[in-house]
Amino acid sequence: MTAQQPVLVRPMQPSEGKPIRAIAGRSFPPQAMLVFSLKGHVLVAEVEGQPVGGVVLETFAMPRGRRGGVVLWLFVDPEARGWGAGQALVDASLAFFQEQGCTDMFACVEGYNTSSARRWANAGMGILSPGAQLRRYGLGMLTVWLRTFHFVDIGHMLWARPPSETKDRPWLQWWGVVLMNALLIILALWRQKGFGALPWAAVGLSALMALVFLGVRSLATVAAARAQGLAVRYRAWESGFPLGIAIAAAFGGYYPNPGGFYPDDEDWRYRDLLPKLGPMALAGAVATLALWGGIRLWGLIAAPGAPAPMWYSIARWTGGMMAVVDLLLPGFPLQSFNGRRIWDWKPWVWGVLAAATAAILFL
Repeated sequence: MTAQQPVLVRPMQPSEGKPIRAIAGRSFPPQAMLVFSLKGHVLVAEVEGQPVGGVVLETFAMPRGRRGGVVLWLFVDPEARGWGAGQALVDASLAFFQEQGCTDMFACVEGYNTSSARRWANAGMGILSPGAQLRRYGLGMLTVWLRTFHFVDIGHMLWARPPSETKDRPWLQWWGVVLMNALLIILALWRQKGFGALPWAAVGLSALMALVFLGVRSLATVAAARAQGLAVRYRAWESGFPLGIAIAAAFGGYYPNPGGFYPDDEDWRYRDLLPKLGPMALAGAVATLALWGGIRLWGLIAAPGAPAPMWYSIARWTGGMMAVVDLLLPGFPLQSFNGRRIWDWKPWVWGVLAAATAAILFL
């Protein structure tokens, strides 16, 4: 096959499931293939009669007489990238949604997947903040989350067409995330007590720890960005909270959801900015690790063998969960956390920090 040949987009034939899945397997990491599905309306891009990519689409009814269309999976064979197959699939998807009478079109994109983000931006879509989603859809936002699977994909942004008409407020998102993390910690502690009475002191300390740890992480990240002359903005990871609530209620565990800082520019490339994104991630991770390690060290020195005060127990547990989740798994499903940025930037730095995290964990 040659790149000069035109790209044809057509519906997938029933006999093509296996080869199309094989293309997806070359496009996505193995973990993603565990949940990959061709269920829905599948379009195939072909060059010279050979499939080189595909897209899985689905439509659904929404409240207030609206109809939504969502791109569930979009993939192009790595050997065929740059041939225009991806853009052809995007154009065909939008045409399909219009034929189906869709008033709203959606795609969920990981925050650092800039190649996909540019495709959707060029197609007239934009990121909807949690506030914009609530203003547009009200409680119907829950239907959108359910049908777009925007309730487990932490670190992914909900892109929509039409885009938001108003500019979102990053500072409001940040405070909302602090509040939600505080509620996750409180719910987890309540579950650990068998849903018995939780002391008010524990409630207050949970909110304080969420503020302190997220605040330290955010300040360090922003400071590193400014030191490099990079303007950044904050975005919430609202899709991670349903899973966080389920983990807290069912097991008494805390699944941190810190949100992330991204370049304050619509046109940027992840690989081009990795030399700056890496130090940003390093600063945020080290700040969290240093605070948690200092708290652990205080417990060993100040009161060895004595009953731990409530603040110490909550701080040690909260900080440990944040540090471990942020660093120790630099891949799916935690690819949006600092560990992935550090790994992509300098793997040996990630190794040093991972070793330090494990050492503090077993103090």
